[in-house]
Amino acid sequence: MSAITTLDKDTVLARARAAIDTRTRYVETLFDAAAAASAAHTAAEAARSAAADADTALAKAYKDAVDAGWTPAELKSAGLPAPTAPRKPTRRASGRRTRPATDTTAVDGTGSAGDTGSRTDGGAEVHQ
Repeated sequence: MSAITTLDKDTVLARARAAIDTRTRYVETLFDAAAAASAAHTAAEAARSAAADADTALAKAYKDAVDAGWTPAELKSAGLPAPTAPRKPTRRASGRRTRPATDTTAVDGTGSAGDTGSRTDGGAEVHQ
């Protein structure tokens, strides 16, 4: 008599579906996190753009006020901000190159850094 005949098909399928549902929840969570990160980066870029536009408008308004006869000292004493110079990316003057990051892959005790196709589940390495 085979071991398969003692199993109930519906029970086996229910267990398989439960396992798939559990794994699928991780993908769903990953998708939601990726979507939230994308939305946050889009919002941050929009905020940087809005800030740059506002800085440009401030600089123009300040220049217009000075051109109309206001002195920077008068504007400052009135509590109005002077525009700041836009930031430019800094570069090293020495021309030195930076070193690549050091590989910090942990060794698993066998002298191997581990299979890149493996994944961990509860601390145990699972090879597929």
